[in-house]
Amino acid sequence: MKTTAIIAEYNPFHNGHQYHIEETRRQTDADFILVLMSGDFVQRGAPALCNKYIRTKMALLGGADVVIELPSLYALSSAEFFAGGAVTLLNQLNVVDTLSFGSESGNLSLFEKSARTMIEQADLLTTRIRAGLKNGFHYPAARADAMSELFINHSDADELNALFTYPNNILGLEYCKALRTLKSSIQPFTLKREDAGYHNTSVLDHVSSHISASAIRNALSQTPEVVAEYVPHEVYQLLSENNLLASFLTEDAFSMVLYYKLQTEKEQGFSQFLDCTPDLSDKICKNLPDFTGFTDFCHLLKSKELTYTRISRVLMHILFNIRTPEYFRPPLLLRSLFVPYARLLGFKKEAAPLLSAIKKSSQIPLLSKLADAGSLLNDDAYALLQQDILCASIYESAAFHYTGRSPLNELKQSPIILP
Repeated sequence: MKTTAIIAEYNPFHNGHQYHIEETRRQTDADFILVLMSGDFVQRGAPALCNKYIRTKMALLGGADVVIELPSLYALSSAEFFAGGAVTLLNQLNVVDTLSFGSESGNLSLFEKSARTMIEQADLLTTRIRAGLKNGFHYPAARADAMSELFINHSDADELNALFTYPNNILGLEYCKALRTLKSSIQPFTLKREDAGYHNTSVLDHVSSHISASAIRNALSQTPEVVAEYVPHEVYQLLSENNLLASFLTEDAFSMVLYYKLQTEKEQGFSQFLDCTPDLSDKICKNLPDFTGFTDFCHLLKSKELTYTRISRVLMHILFNIRTPEYFRPPLLLRSLFVPYARLLGFKKEAAPLLSAIKKSSQIPLLSKLADAGSLLNDDAYALLQQDILCASIYESAAFHYTGRSPLNELKQSPIILP
């Protein structure tokens, strides 16, 4: 039995994702596709377009066999910890043979070479990024420039620059780094993206049926009917049935609860929260009187050193009380990330052999019912799970006001099962 994993957000699931699953199954000769998916909040520091159960159903209808949730601590983290947590979880299942990721590059050998160099020269890389920031570069540009210096003898400067610039390439590098650091037996595999990529955010720029998820989200907020061309029919039906063609959650749905949290924490400052430096904490406190909403506040705090996405993630960490865990602090080669469970979100009945293999071989429990968690998890593991439950509960409450859909009770929700 051969299993290939895909780490995804599916925000929302679209034709490019279906192509990725189909080609991954074909090219890796996989019997099963296991998807590790973010829950109700995604890596750019925002709520998902629709909740994790709707997106799980999209994934299963689109070709996945099993969907497991990536804990919110990692789903809302920077690329390094998003990838590190995801790969750690997959590695502990002891059933995954291959990890497939889409990339703008498609050059697996360059990913592996770059990951090795990034691990071996981590201190030098950090020093050069800091130098770039002092010279006035935005963080992504400083990182790309520092990476390029480490690979000065590479024959294709444009290919190298793209590797360190485009978001799916950056995540791919982090997956390869995590696999190498863990000495995992899981083999990486990359499929070149067929769409124009994350940064191309308009459906008007496309002539094929493959576009980015960000372009679909933009279309939904302007001309939702055009989205039907770019997502599978079943996905469009799910969007329609759940009132998501007319309205969906954005960061601003959480403005007031965030403002309350910021006001109650301001005396202590915010540097104890994940990714929040003392300087950013001071900046939040200084600008809090001018708070008018989530997205406006992100723009107010944004600078060359701080991207909008980084700030949005930090605000989500504050909102959900996500503090920096001790196991995030050591350098990469000394780090041991804590991912103590695998939460089952959905599966196809024909994937029963894979679920049986996970239950038999996994180093961590497979949770299909939250009622069982208390007996399967220790206190630290249960606290991490409680964070996922909090995120889901707040998401569902906000979604009720925006879509009119009755909120789900996370504690009673069973996995999605398709025949």
